[in-house]
Amino acid sequence: MSGPAPQPKLGFRADINGLRAIAVLAVLAFHFGVPPFRSGFTGVDVFFVISGYLMTGIILGRLGRHNFSVPGFYLDRARRIVPALLVLVTAVLALGWFILLPDEYIILSKHAGSAVTFASNLLFWKESGYFDPGVDQKWLLHSWSLSVEWQFYLLYPLLLLAIAKLAPAAWLRPILALAALASFGVMVALSLTTPDAGFYLLPPRAWEMLAGGLVFTLPPLAGPARRIAQLAGLAMILASALAFAPSDWPNAWTLLPVLGTALVILAGATDSRITGNAVMARIGLDSYSIYLWHWPLVVLLHRSGHFGDWRWTLAALAASFLLGHLSWRFVERIARPATAKPHIHTSPIASTLRAHAGFVLPVLALAVVSAGIWKARGVPQRFSPEVQAAAADATPAPLPGAARCYADIGGMPDDDCTFGTAGAPVTAIVLGDSQADAALPGIVAALPAGTAVRFSAYSACPPVLGARPTATASRCGAFLDRTLAPLAAPRATPLILIGRWTYYAEADALRFPGGTPYRDALYRSMCRLAQAGPTYAMLPLPEFPWWVSRELAHRLIADPHAPDIAYPVAEYRTRNAAQIEVLRRAGRDCGLVLLDPEPVLCPEDQCMGSRDRRALFRDEQHVSGFGARTLAPLFAPVFMTVTDQSSTANSSAGPRK
Repeated sequence: MSGPAPQPKLGFRADINGLRAIAVLAVLAFHFGVPPFRSGFTGVDVFFVISGYLMTGIILGRLGRHNFSVPGFYLDRARRIVPALLVLVTAVLALGWFILLPDEYIILSKHAGSAVTFASNLLFWKESGYFDPGVDQKWLLHSWSLSVEWQFYLLYPLLLLAIAKLAPAAWLRPILALAALASFGVMVALSLTTPDAGFYLLPPRAWEMLAGGLVFTLPPLAGPARRIAQLAGLAMILASALAFAPSDWPNAWTLLPVLGTALVILAGATDSRITGNAVMARIGLDSYSIYLWHWPLVVLLHRSGHFGDWRWTLAALAASFLLGHLSWRFVERIARPATAKPHIHTSPIASTLRAHAGFVLPVLALAVVSAGIWKARGVPQRFSPEVQAAAADATPAPLPGAARCYADIGGMPDDDCTFGTAGAPVTAIVLGDSQADAALPGIVAALPAGTAVRFSAYSACPPVLGARPTATASRCGAFLDRTLAPLAAPRATPLILIGRWTYYAEADALRFPGGTPYRDALYRSMCRLAQAGPTYAMLPLPEFPWWVSRELAHRLIADPHAPDIAYPVAEYRTRNAAQIEVLRRAGRDCGLVLLDPEPVLCPEDQCMGSRDRRALFRDEQHVSGFGARTLAPLFAPVFMTVTDQSSTANSSAGPRK
């Protein structure tokens, strides 16, 4: 067996530095919402190819000169990546200390610990999709790509070292090609089944870096082909930044930016004015630090409500470049050996314990700090009792044992859940969606002694007969068939229905037999249920444009005397007018009894999100535990009626005189 042939020393390449600039500009344009770069996320794919090319050159070059060591390679990568990342994470944690609520700070602490240990891609994969709503709350989301690269760095030198020791040099390219093909196949398969895994994990992403490795093994282009390849490659990169939707990326089309990057590297046009001009050279050198700092600025724009305002966008872009350059100048360069220039290191690095500890210990220290924040539950003592109370209202406050009675999409709740006096007869049945689950503490608070209610609820599933969800994973239809349909038969037990009625009219989330429109299905269902027995329906709740509990807490941080959150009742009535009219018509025609939250939540022509600096809603539309208890008087008449009827029945059944 023979190792790799000696490789030329990998020096600074202006064209690759320019590619870095193109990649980071594409990412910034996408994240800051700069048209028309709706798929500028492909800049990360460009980075992956560049990384694979350079790492292959470094490893093979050192192997060919017999001065390669795995610990030295890891130390070299740590010098390049870790210091600027640690500074960023420390800065974000410090900022979070002053502005983030305890639950937000807990989230940040988890993300910080995973970012500095290069496992954030695994955490974000478990949490949600990269492009899901609310992603702007994740300050370190962009660290997923650094984690993927670091995981590649851990394994790739071992692969090349094994090939060098065990296989002829001619086998290098076929082995890399087979590995890339296998990874590409995994990526395509996951894009069709679980695109989040395809986005975040190393196995479906490794082919992009392996493609860069393959490019290093190919001879450079010469003559007119160089110019053609460079222009074609740049055109492919540009097209990829304009043409695709983010929903299922990466997929087979990821070949476009990968091949484009490969062509530009193969062209080796180091004297190109496109990639080698002074502006691109500066941005390319700063690109890693620019990438690090830009995303927290995107999050700040979202949190402040300024995202989409071009003036704030320009300011945030300028800040990204400024902070990126300062980070390059005072962190990246200083962290390298004194003799290092701003280019890829190819000289051997002593793998001493002290050198490695210089990077491992700060990482561990920051991970410990993050764990401490998590263990302290976000350190709520940072804020006043009023802020702590408002922040606590953001957390759902279910009754003990209620978790099994409510199911998210894909699950199924138990149907034997009762609340109230243990062993007491069921005096009412409560069915609905997540709004019913949030309101349950208020219903139970309204129960007279010696009574109980039966409860069951399903996420995004209105208590409407015949409803079938458009979401294939939802078992809403089966839930309604099991719990609601039997109650359309004659019964004496009162039924309380709670749902986000207006949302279902707007969201196109339901289908009904025969294509019946939603409002018609709602009316017919309410009439059938009301004619079968006493039936109550709560009218729509107010809805707000932000998480009320968090908004209240942030306002109280800025001003301890901030007024309560509210909006005009006229807006509530206008938005919900159609559904309110349907329910009122069912009341007039069929005897449906309406429970109106407006007198409780919307006094003096204002719908209240908070009262006396306590949040009535934990998010945009679910009542908090405090809000649920505030609604208790709304449900009390239901049980008073039941109790009165029971007392009358008992009196009538007494001995006759």
